[in-house]
Amino acid sequence: MNKPSLSSRRLAETIRLLTFTVMDVRMGIDTEQLVEMMTVDEARRSGKPLIHFHEMISFGNREVVYRAPRAVGIDDGGTPYLLVIDSPDDIIAVNVQSIEPLPPLIARQFGARAFWGAVAENKGIILLVDFSRAGTAASNPIAIH
Repeated sequence: MNKPSLSSRRLAETIRLLTFTVMDVRMGIDTEQLVEMMTVDEARRSGKPLIHFHEMISFGNREVVYRAPRAVGIDDGGTPYLLVIDSPDDIIAVNVQSIEPLPPLIARQFGARAFWGAVAENKGIILLVDFSRAGTAASNPIAIH
């Protein structure tokens, strides 16, 4: 009988999230999808495709202001790209069993295509970004109202 690998056991128990905030909405990215982090100037000089988060997930008519922007390299199984996010603040371990499906109210307000779940923690709710679904959204933005 084969023993599960350490990584498959880790994935079954916890997921590590890079948390960040855009327009006061706290979100998390699975660190397994991250390949690098850099300044926006470094990202522009890299020559890699660069997308701002609000181009992927629209905030409606509100002007999106990035207070502390950083670019993260995303590899979601498609073409790798750099994504500008705002205020990356922590990497946290989350028990997979604590991840909840989006409540209908949040799914309607924030778009179920963009997010795959939510985690409640002491700083509030973290929406988990689904880059495999949101990755094509630059041409068809997902709206957050």
